[in-house]
Amino acid sequence: MALNFDKYSISAIDTATGFDLATGECLFIFDEIKNGSIEGAAEVRWSTGRKGRRLFAVKNNKTCTVTLNNGFIVGGALALSIGDFSPTADFNAASILIPAFERIEVGESETIKISHKAVGVCGNEIGFIYKANKDGSQGEPYTQNSAASSSSFAYDGETEITLPTDEFNRGDIVIVFYEYLTKGVKYSNKSNSYSGSCKLILDVLAEDVCTGAVRHSKLVMPKVLVNDKFNFSFGDDMSVQSFSAEARASVCEGRDSEYFYWIFPDGN
Repeated sequence: MALNFDKYSISAIDTATGFDLATGECLFIFDEIKNGSIEGAAEVRWSTGRKGRRLFAVKNNKTCTVTLNNGFIVGGALALSIGDFSPTADFNAASILIPAFERIEVGESETIKISHKAVGVCGNEIGFIYKANKDGSQGEPYTQNSAASSSSFAYDGETEITLPTDEFNRGDIVIVFYEYLTKGVKYSNKSNSYSGSCKLILDVLAEDVCTGAVRHSKLVMPKVLVNDKFNFSFGDDMSVQSFSAEARASVCEGRDSEYFYWIFPDGN
């Protein structure tokens, strides 16, 4: 029995899932989609007659674009957007270099402790520390040396800093910048790398306007080019991840003109 699509309205995009074109591996899943859109378009070129009267049209460059905003950042989609197809990942050993910024209050001791072991050129792992001004900005800088003096501090190579002699009092704030090694994933947005392509499947919630019954449907785009442009918005709300992709002709699969198709399975 043929479905009458006029009786269905799209209420939401439940999930958007990207798959590797060659292997079929799942690359990312958006499952907290706040809003989105599906837009189709084509160029129209008119042949005109006397006084510019339009006689007939030729259409080309048909497009279908999906845009959405997800409620949190999805690493796989970010990697595809920036063209980092082999992000650095290490969950067994600390091998990823990351910057640290700490404000440490001075106590009774002439030493303070940072949270991690600093990494860098031996004898200059930290480089500088600063006495914070009353407004919180960095004040007087002090350089790293093998022994503390009135103008320099010493670092033991682990987590302890010996403060400059007679320069800090109890309650003063020390500002420290350094780098350390940690576990995790590192995504690199290189200037000569660009976004990639994937297969995109949207799980769409469609509602029967007559009965109110909600059914899952599928919008399948066999090949999309992910947009290099993305946006993280910061403000009163938490940051969301924007995502945009445009359908491409999937010539290798014999779909040179098919952008997407709908499937409404029986039941849910």
